[in-house]
Amino acid sequence: MKRLVSVILLLCLASLASAQVETVVTRKKALLGVTNPQIQGTRILVGDDSNVSVTDVVLLEVKSDYKFQRVKALQNGNRIDPEKLADSVYLFAGTGRYLVEVTVFDPERGIDDAEVKFEIGKPLPPGPEPKPEPEPDPEPKPDIDVPNDYGLGLLTIQLAPSDTANAAKFAAAYQNGAGKLFGVGGQLRDISSIVADINTVIAGRQCADLAKCEQWGRWKLQLDAAIKAEQAKRGSFSRDDWYKALTEVATALEAVR
Repeated sequence: MKRLVSVILLLCLASLASAQVETVVTRKKALLGVTNPQIQGTRILVGDDSNVSVTDVVLLEVKSDYKFQRVKALQNGNRIDPEKLADSVYLFAGTGRYLVEVTVFDPERGIDDAEVKFEIGKPLPPGPEPKPEPEPDPEPKPDIDVPNDYGLGLLTIQLAPSDTANAAKFAAAYQNGAGKLFGVGGQLRDISSIVADINTVIAGRQCADLAKCEQWGRWKLQLDAAIKAEQAKRGSFSRDDWYKALTEVATALEAVR
């Protein structure tokens, strides 16, 4: 039975390592207020009652052969639902800064995610350059003693923003996931479903400002890369390895101030 569990975990880990997602951002112009449009050569004819205006839009295409996709977006720090034009193609409209998180999932091959940032809207006309204000000396982060056997604790302390509310929420997700590897609370789960649950919690974060949400996104991408690097270094992760790694992240998140 132990050998069977080890084989299943190895398959799950191989799936996680093989997942890939590619995104393509295309900028377009959109006509608004158009009635009865007709294309004649290089012209678009519209009805007399049209009140035409032109706006900038962005199309985001997700290229992946995985079965499921999830796209979550922030516009100027606020959660929005992009318009889905077709399978894997999403439209974004409205002036502002966008942070888009794309997650793909396949039951057989695992999960992967990507982060996309772009802006919509014309920049303000150039004016006199303001005198730069002296930047305050950054406050050094305290020397916090956290577990770092897998290289994840120190990374978390260094990269996580000062956002205790989200840090506590994410810490609980990693700690609960670690427990489910051994059936704590009567729930025995495989690593693929545990990682998917953690990613859902992090993707659904609400932040006080856009900068913190962006910093959490950078932390997550580098954390996932560090986990994959540690897997390659060790050859693979056993169930005990996954438990220790998830607990190490949880402990570091609990220390975020």
